[in-house]
Amino acid sequence: MLNIIADESWSSEALWKWFSAQRAVNEAIAALEDAGAGLLPLVEASDWQADGVRALHALIIELKDRTTIEVGVLGNRLWELDAAGRS
Repeated sequence: MLNIIADESWSSEALWKWFSAQRAVNEAIAALEDAGAGLLPLVEASDWQADGVRALHALIIELKDRTTIEVGVLGNRLWELDAAGRS
């Protein structure tokens, strides 16, 4: 993660880094949201009553939950970037 919060003044390079970091976090959030949305139908479709499929179903639910957590983490990073941009 770029450390632009410690900079006192905003040079054009620091501002470029801030915008680049913000864009990268937004792109990562969008990718994870797309992945999470793609996993939702699989949760329904994999809810069968066989051991192997039940294990797959549990794994898909875990992956969906982990993508949701990562979206939250990246949302926090975006908030931090926005806060740094306002200071």
